Amino acid sequence: MNFQRIFTYSFSTICFIFLSGCTEKDIPVTLSGELIDKGILMNSSSTKDSTVEIYLVSEEAIEGELLAKAMNLSGLEIARAKVVMNLQKDDAKLFTFNFDSGIDTSLIAKYRIDLRKK
Repeated sequence: MNFQRIFTYSFSTICFIFLSGCTEKDIPVTLSGELIDKGILMNSSSTKDSTVEIYLVSEEAIEGELLAKAMNLSGLEIARAKVVMNLQKDDAKLFTFNFDSGIDTSLIAKYRIDLRKK
């Protein structure tokens, strides 16, 4: 009887750990058309919890503020984070956006990176 309990508990724990790792969703990150038109390319992106990292490459010099907008399934913005961008001609840099840790990441369908309007 004790063996059966131990086996059931161990099996349940292993299943939970396995399924928890598999249910982590990959949230897409896209650049706005304005950034693309200005010669900015995004070579990689990653998301984890309330953090988004992107690696940008510039063809021409550009500076300003980048806004990362968290969008829900309806396409509505539910959170934003910003960083200062200063890229020279033929430059590249990793940018990290830190969202409020209280955000419910299960509501985020995608992230969109925009250039902040002046």
